Amino acid sequence: MRIHKITAVVLGVFVAVLTAASVFLPKEREYNRNAEIKIGAGDDISGLLMEETVNRLNQKYKISTTLESSSFQDCCSNTAQWALNAKEINLGFFCTHIARHTIENNKDVEIYGPVIMNGETIVYKNAWDRVQKVGVTQGREQSKALAAKTYDQIEGFNEITQKGILYAMEDEQVDAAILDVTKAAQVPGYECRPLSGTDYISYVLVADKEFARSEAFQDFICSYNEAAEMLGDTAYLAEVLGVDTQWVEEKNIKFLPLEETGVDENVNFSTGNK
Repeated sequence: MRIHKITAVVLGVFVAVLTAASVFLPKEREYNRNAEIKIGAGDDISGLLMEETVNRLNQKYKISTTLESSSFQDCCSNTAQWALNAKEINLGFFCTHIARHTIENNKDVEIYGPVIMNGETIVYKNAWDRVQKVGVTQGREQSKALAAKTYDQIEGFNEITQKGILYAMEDEQVDAAILDVTKAAQVPGYECRPLSGTDYISYVLVADKEFARSEAFQDFICSYNEAAEMLGDTAYLAEVLGVDTQWVEEKNIKFLPLEETGVDENVNFSTGNK
């Protein structure tokens, strides 16, 4: 009888341990084999990264699922945020400010990781020591904070639409403007200054949590990493932007690889450091 009681106790403990393990230990991902890749990015350096990634997806995989890509004027626009919330896209490259706002208001999405660092620059036409009022596209809170911290001479910011920001400079409504590097490359007659004296994260990947458990997402990550490595080549990026290599080197743009195992929760999304 005593042996039977001991056996029963041991079995009971074993079952309890297995139950606890099934509840508390990390579970293997259940992959959705029928997921659709629907990615969105702004008309900026993140859009260039999206195009490179999509090209590699099309070259490498004959995807049985659908692949859609869309470009919005600016990740800070209502259209961009609506697209993710309405599940019109399941992946998007967003600036850090909008990414945080999005995940706070949508429990179905997560910041998967940082993708681009140092993606903006300050352009100006006249003497730098006369720069006091700076134009910036709407919603770029981090850009304003970095510029104000880096340059004491800046007295204020004017929020302007992306289409109107260069006109505002020409019309002398502002002395300088914070531009995405792809836009700065289109105005070679302007001088440039770095937005910050240290590295900072410009864009992160925001992913639908359910989609992040799909095989299609793993295909996306592999192609993304190949695209990031390609764009990290200074000569190639200079060719794509239509500028010389020295211009690109001065901007110190960085395309960051993404982990294939899951969200990196230890990244500081202001600096990229762990």
